[in-house]
Amino acid sequence: MERFLNINTDKPYVIVGDIHGCFEEFKELIKIVDETYGKESFIISVGDTIDRGDYNIETLKLCLDLYKKGRYYEVKSNHLDKFVRWLKGSNVNISHGMQKTVNQFLALNKNLQEKLKEEVIKFYEEIPIYMIINFNVVVAHAGIKDEFIGRTDKQVKSFVLYGQTTGRYTEKGFPERVDWTKERKISENSPKIIYGHVVYDEPYINNNCYGIDTGACLGNKLTGYIPIEDRFIFVKSKKAYYKLED
Repeated sequence: MERFLNINTDKPYVIVGDIHGCFEEFKELIKIVDETYGKESFIISVGDTIDRGDYNIETLKLCLDLYKKGRYYEVKSNHLDKFVRWLKGSNVNISHGMQKTVNQFLALNKNLQEKLKEEVIKFYEEIPIYMIINFNVVVAHAGIKDEFIGRTDKQVKSFVLYGQTTGRYTEKGFPERVDWTKERKISENSPKIIYGHVVYDEPYINNNCYGIDTGACLGNKLTGYIPIEDRFIFVKSKKAYYKLED
């Protein structure tokens, strides 16, 4: 049974865009957060921590370690969802950068594979499909419509994992996406919605929705967002790890 997580906190927190195996960039961002806000601050991920980058298992282990320490949250996302299904033995299409994660996992010895498999599946079963923070910020991997907030049914899960598409495909073979933020009607009580999944050169802000996947694995940058200060943290990518047509 899927769930959403509603938390109230007075601790500082940063929401991080899609990491996609950019381990060094993620560590650098955490260092900035620690130095600015202290090690009691929370790190919240919009998901897609793995695939495409060069250090997927290292990134996954770091996320698990931070989670065990009680300072990390993550919402469910399509890339980790697919990897978990593969770990469970489902026949999935290994594409869009997933091959890197699979290869790195298979390079581990059998004992480490079994240990990590168990930890990742348990972790993924525990994390929510979206989060509500202090009643005024919602974090969902591909975004969420206001009428979906408070629901956890299949329609909502599909939207928060994959977003809204036209049913057509781009020249590169990717689903053609709908900018659902344009339809949003906001009031003074509308929460900020922070999401990833769709790649932008710069954070995309529209109708109190913040798209913060800035293509770290593509050679651009990893983005962190601090809602309480309406401030961004950027870490330049060390290199381009992946091309979308791969």
